[in-house]
Amino acid sequence: MTASSLPPYRLRPAALADLDAVTVLIGACNGLDYDEPVVPVERVRQVWQAPGFDLARHAWLAVDPAGRVVGYAHLLQPDPHGFDTAVYVDPALRTGGIETRLLAQIEAAAWAAVAAPDIPRFVTRVSDQNPAGRRALEGAGYRRWLTFQTMELVMGAPPAEPRWPPGLAVRRFVPGQDDQAAYQTDEEAGRDKGYHAPLTFEQWAKRMDLYGERFDPALWFLAWDGAKLAGVVLSFYVPAMAAGWVDHLSVRHAWRRRGLGQALLLQALAAFYDRGVRQVRLSVDAESLTQAPRLYERVGMRTIREYDIYVKASTGVG
Repeated sequence: MTASSLPPYRLRPAALADLDAVTVLIGACNGLDYDEPVVPVERVRQVWQAPGFDLARHAWLAVDPAGRVVGYAHLLQPDPHGFDTAVYVDPALRTGGIETRLLAQIEAAAWAAVAAPDIPRFVTRVSDQNPAGRRALEGAGYRRWLTFQTMELVMGAPPAEPRWPPGLAVRRFVPGQDDQAAYQTDEEAGRDKGYHAPLTFEQWAKRMDLYGERFDPALWFLAWDGAKLAGVVLSFYVPAMAAGWVDHLSVRHAWRRRGLGQALLLQALAAFYDRGVRQVRLSVDAESLTQAPRLYERVGMRTIREYDIYVKASTGVG
């Protein structure tokens, strides 16, 4: 559908009464873009109720003459000068310019939140299934920074047994005991990522939903070399997708190139298989400095989607 054939629509701030409609729209977009068609309404509610999030200023809708929500955008501020933006448009209307108008609206809100002469930095993502979204971002001055692969393994048989490097032993995460060790190991390994931003323990715990709804210590495995933690694999089960998700696989420098990463991955796959979960996914930087995609390919994972991270006014980034 072209812009000239679109019915008129208007932008307005979101309200709590729009929660269900916005959740349905996000599900329609994520189903096409990321193969995640079911989005829990509580996930959207958590964004809207996050500290510092002002629903009247940070969430905007595009509605058609009948009042139907056809577009949605929100703005998050993880640091004083950086903003995460997300735009969702009815897949049938993506070539009509709605993305461009929503981007302009939420960027205006960001500019209002920073003090001159600060320049806000915007970060967002877009799927390879959404070329219109990419064009809208590039037209608004965004540039591609990183590309990620979503990889998947569908297990028809138990995975191979992990082969642990000599002297290493694996066990499950113990809540309240292993928190700091897992955090420090994950952070140290993450420094090899060209996009890594250091996290405090509190930020890391929030990012990993430590003790939150999706946290399950039975899916977190730690590889120890005596009293030293060598690596971790931190996974979750995603009910909406009936799939496992390997969120972080981290090996410290001193223990790399010994097969520990593959052993940890196989351990995670086995845990899912034992639960009857046959589909397992993860996301990985396509240009990983540690060549992580090759590791995942060796156990049979394949790329099913790609998405790009785009940035704007990204001084010092990329």
